[in-house]
Amino acid sequence: MHLFGSIRGEYKVCCFAEYAPNTPILGKHNDDINSVWNGDPLKQIRKDFLAGNTVPACEYACFSKEKLGGQSHRQIMNKNYSHLAYLQDMTQTDGSLDTFPIYLDVRFGNVCNFRCRMCGPESSTSWYKEMPSELKKPLDSYTNNETFWKNIDIIAPHLRDIYFAGGEPLVQEGHYKLLTYLVDNKYSKNITLSYNTNLSYTRFKSYDVKMIWKNFKKVKLWPSCEGFEKSAEYSRKGLVWKTFNDNIEHYKEYVQTISSVISIYSISTMPEFLLWAKRKNLRVHGTTLINPAHMSVTCLPKHAKRSINLKFKDFLLTNFDLFDSEELDMIKSWLSFMNSKDDSLLLKDFKLFNEKYDKTRDEKFEVIYPEYNTWYNNI
Repeated sequence: MHLFGSIRGEYKVCCFAEYAPNTPILGKHNDDINSVWNGDPLKQIRKDFLAGNTVPACEYACFSKEKLGGQSHRQIMNKNYSHLAYLQDMTQTDGSLDTFPIYLDVRFGNVCNFRCRMCGPESSTSWYKEMPSELKKPLDSYTNNETFWKNIDIIAPHLRDIYFAGGEPLVQEGHYKLLTYLVDNKYSKNITLSYNTNLSYTRFKSYDVKMIWKNFKKVKLWPSCEGFEKSAEYSRKGLVWKTFNDNIEHYKEYVQTISSVISIYSISTMPEFLLWAKRKNLRVHGTTLINPAHMSVTCLPKHAKRSINLKFKDFLLTNFDLFDSEELDMIKSWLSFMNSKDDSLLLKDFKLFNEKYDKTRDEKFEVIYPEYNTWYNNI
């Protein structure tokens, strides 16, 4: 039911499996939709799943995380789309389907105004001057791709969900081109839009995105932010906490959930962030980071993990009634994943990375995270 097109213009299993070793390429941006949707790579993946075999890319992205106590994207999607389980019975013995995807996730390039430490030039043009890369101009395989728009003509009548992420989707021309197409062709009323956005823009060029959204069935914004105040600004270079607060209010009718990456940068102040979100009547959806590996919470030394476990224990004892069972399970999954293994050997890479970009950004990890100084200064 789902089709993912990466920033590089490659169709892959999903965005979480995009950087997994040996991830199969299902097709390229200039391929006909039929050759992707019922091509040999995707047919084989369907057959493997129906046979109970684990696809290696999905082992890396989801199954391995589940084994360590984390909650995976696979589990979330299976729960949210359980009503489409009948598609398994409609799958032919060769793995093909006579249906078309109802869920589209295509990345209209890497234009972005942030330089998040968990990111890089492949996902943000703002990294170009700071991180050496073979990339010289913005990536965008779809906006002016004739084949892609012919494919949209075919699948648009079937679409029910479209997910936008970046780069930063609210400053991408292709995003607005697709919305305009769907409105003009009267498909929009059947479609729910979901966004991961850094929420730093309220207007782009001549587009009034809130007016455009009124034509769609539903719009859900998942602003990206993790950690509280200064730690959020440090990990997401370009984020200004006050602006983020203000724009939450500007888009409040569309925001229900904040999307957070649970990493070394965010885990220590997530209790404060969770309380901030509750005061605004918002939920937080946190996904544990697995790449870059040296930023994972599994890298924290044992005594740091112990302090974080105690902080969350005290936090939950005091605020238990604020959270429902699903939220509590999510928080516990962060800690279970953190405690599942010891990757502290990677902390040297973590410090080297921080020191390099602290110099170029005139920042200091030790100032932002004094709770980490004991172990950080001894690396």
